[in-house]
Amino acid sequence: MSKACSDCHVMKPLEEFGLRVKDSNGGKKGEPTAMCLACTTKASERRKIRKRKLMTEADGGEEDSLGVDQEGLTGNLNVISLTDFINVVWRSEAPVHVQGRVDVASVAPLDLAGRKRADCVAIILGEYTNLHRTYEAKCARKRSGAMVYSYSCAQSAERAHKEKIPKNERSRDTRRMPRFQCRGWLHLTILPESLVVEIAIKLNFSSKSVYYYWHVVSREEWKLDNNPITSACKFIKEKGDTYHVALLDVQAEPGTRVLTFQVTDFVQEWARNTQELAMDSTWNTNGANFELFAAVADAKGSGLPLAFLLMQTTKEAASGAKEAVLERFLRTLRGLGVHPEFTLSDKDWSEINAMHKVWPNAKHQLCFWHALRALKQRLAKNRETPAAYNAEAARETFDFIDATFVPVAQQDENEGIPQIPAPPEKPLPRVRLLVNGQPSEVTVTGPKIVLTREAIAKALSKLDDNSPEDVDDHDSDLGDGTETFNVEAASGSSVRPPNEGEMYGMDGSVADEVDPDGDDTKQSGFWADHAEAEEWGDEEAEADWSEIEDDLRHQVDEFVADDTNIDVDAPIDPGDTSSHSQRASNYQFCPLPHRLPILRLFAKHASQHPLLPERHGQTLSSEEIWRNAVAEMYYHCRANNLCDVWAYLWNSWYSPTRWALWARSAYATSIPCKRTTMMVEALWRNLKRLVLHLYNRPPVDLAVYAIITKALPPYRLSLFNLVVDSRAGRAKSLTQFQQALKRSWTRLTKVPIRGSYQTSVEHWTCNCGAQKYHAYVLCKHLVHAAGQLPTSWWPTAVRYHLPPFYTLPVDGVTTKAPEETHHRAWLSRMPRTYAESDPGVKSDGVYIPTDADERRTSSPIQPSPAKAPRTGHDGLMRMGAGGGAGFELDDEDDIDVDEMIRLLRRSIDILQEQRDEADPRFIENAKQRMRGVFRWTRNIDRHVARRTLPKTNAQGRGEGGAATDVIGYHYPERSARS
Repeated sequence: MSKACSDCHVMKPLEEFGLRVKDSNGGKKGEPTAMCLACTTKASERRKIRKRKLMTEADGGEEDSLGVDQEGLTGNLNVISLTDFINVVWRSEAPVHVQGRVDVASVAPLDLAGRKRADCVAIILGEYTNLHRTYEAKCARKRSGAMVYSYSCAQSAERAHKEKIPKNERSRDTRRMPRFQCRGWLHLTILPESLVVEIAIKLNFSSKSVYYYWHVVSREEWKLDNNPITSACKFIKEKGDTYHVALLDVQAEPGTRVLTFQVTDFVQEWARNTQELAMDSTWNTNGANFELFAAVADAKGSGLPLAFLLMQTTKEAASGAKEAVLERFLRTLRGLGVHPEFTLSDKDWSEINAMHKVWPNAKHQLCFWHALRALKQRLAKNRETPAAYNAEAARETFDFIDATFVPVAQQDENEGIPQIPAPPEKPLPRVRLLVNGQPSEVTVTGPKIVLTREAIAKALSKLDDNSPEDVDDHDSDLGDGTETFNVEAASGSSVRPPNEGEMYGMDGSVADEVDPDGDDTKQSGFWADHAEAEEWGDEEAEADWSEIEDDLRHQVDEFVADDTNIDVDAPIDPGDTSSHSQRASNYQFCPLPHRLPILRLFAKHASQHPLLPERHGQTLSSEEIWRNAVAEMYYHCRANNLCDVWAYLWNSWYSPTRWALWARSAYATSIPCKRTTMMVEALWRNLKRLVLHLYNRPPVDLAVYAIITKALPPYRLSLFNLVVDSRAGRAKSLTQFQQALKRSWTRLTKVPIRGSYQTSVEHWTCNCGAQKYHAYVLCKHLVHAAGQLPTSWWPTAVRYHLPPFYTLPVDGVTTKAPEETHHRAWLSRMPRTYAESDPGVKSDGVYIPTDADERRTSSPIQPSPAKAPRTGHDGLMRMGAGGGAGFELDDEDDIDVDEMIRLLRRSIDILQEQRDEADPRFIENAKQRMRGVFRWTRNIDRHVARRTLPKTNAQGRGEGGAATDVIGYHYPERSARS
């Protein structure tokens, strides 16, 4: 028997053909192959020669730059980390040809096979170079035992396989992947039992060069004028109908340049339904120093950008220029039908004031994340004294405040103000009293409470026994750091006036009177927190809250654990004669163990609301919540001798003018669904990391083009799915809010319940006290009481602002919605109508400019290029451009720019004079003092030299510090990029 060879076409006996090792289109396993053994050997040799030739060409025509002939890794290269190697590749200009010996222990451990280790390294390199590579072949080295793994570019034309023509000769409907003459290769040389891999990479075209060519080609579409602002305006006018955008007529102030535009389809569809509106700004989106603002509406849990504002301010701008422009921008939105019930912003006073002037009846809610961050950072500034504290004014507001409890700098025994001892090393133990079964904060004024050793011992013994009549399931868990007991039940008698020498503290020493003023019993409910596990005020209903991600208490603990990037124990300069440094060397603003209890109490006070019952079932009004919050924080600071902390807290947060900004209980009518501005931060994150991530400081017209064409389409798709049922006849998909709600609900169903509380599913309230902390107003008792919900309910879930916050099916009947969420139905329940408060608004909500608008005054601020950090020395809220909204600190150290330059030049002269003769201790001390200046200079140099856009809210000292240092930095003009 014989057959013809498919290669040489010669008839040969079957013995000269090999056997198929597997089934294929040519035949089955065990049948003779189509090619004879001789032709098969020749074909194998030709493939090896071709492969060797391609590898040689890829390495620049040299004889195997990887050292194939040297039998082993080249030893003339130092071992570097994979991160350093990637940075070298990233900084190299095309064509890239980089070789190095790299430590890959972190990504390719020894327990993996050789090919698997090579694939891990290739994937990492592909992610950072934005190029996908295909495995081609491996080559073994006989003497060293090393293995060389070769990868080619997935779109390389040289590696394309020959297209197979279908037998039926029908054309294909799908096209093949485009290929290019890139000739890119990656060679990985791996030795057994070695964590060092030799990497050689060649790229004729890098991802940066591809983006650059795209930038040049697409310039014709977005660059319509040599002036970037004019170019952006022309693009919006010419392409506005196509991309659903339109310019807004917002007049600029002298010394400012403004570009504003609205998203027409978003405004037309959702302006009248905007019940919550957030505004925030971001920097570093363009190279012309324009600050980018966005007004984002809450659309059933999702953010929806309605309009954008780009504003550039110069030093010629007058005070209040930025706020005036923002006010006109928001008034334009109001004229388009935006009348929110809640406005949200960060601590930028220009945004807060502008929103209050445009919507005076709306409740402004300060972003809780920014508020908590400001408080955390201020408490960490352990060497900074607070601003001047007016104790008499505070006492006029609340009579229980002691006028002698003032900061250390204001304590003067000659004026009758005694010196207050330093804070204890740990917070004092907190005891929670129940009088007549109720917390003492809500009891009427009565006789002073006396705690004897016997009463305390008896109460604690009852806690140890877990007596059911005195202790519920959560109070019995002493891991929260709070001892709670009934005074009358513990002592066996009524509360009686104290006798001399009968008051004792928890440590057995004689204690002060519980009520030194004699006119209030609120102090009797407070003694500080345990250092081991500080308690959340009087609410510790959720014993398992640490496992609930949507619980505010868990989020606060996670937030506090993060690095603040603040030198909390910065040394005091002995030569500094400013008021900041005139203090004892052992002064501490707030010792570390005392910070977490304050942050937790702050979070509790921010979350309380009259519509949510407190622990033990009491319902408080807005005024009662404010009074109790001030009393609780004041007595905490007083018990722990934190006089400076209390002065700061009163000035910045608890005074009448500040309380209404951050406490949601200040507006008793309803509760906002959003407590942060993260829907705006998500917009900035997507814009910087997905749209502009390869452009550092692009021209304004390119930034506007990218926002309109790249950043807005995903929001348009979300709005379309929200308004129009795009899946008619199919199961409706859940929105992002509904998915998050379902996850939270599922987590709470797994938390066990040990006690009983008054839970009303119909009104969606529970007196456990934990409901106010949850992002979706849930608690485990309500979730368990609601039972298993039908699957069909989740796509219809809506979070309302009034109780019941959800319309749940109870006994097969769905409760009625508590409010209408469309067409500004909430205006009727607000304090007064817009027509009554502003003559420029008709009954239908349309705004008409009046002469009074021109006479409005703004708070004094500085131009944007001089934008200061968000908090000053005192941690008080600041204007976004550096001003204090009319509230300036008496002890703030103002240094003019010329003086700062003079001092820096003088410091250089001193160093040059002492360079060769000074004691080494002097030089080391100078380095220590100037370290912050060095860091600031390096951050700016690195930022200016960047080729990619920096990340928003970058983690770590390097990224985070640089992002803060360059806020307001005036970049030099670069005509080549524009």
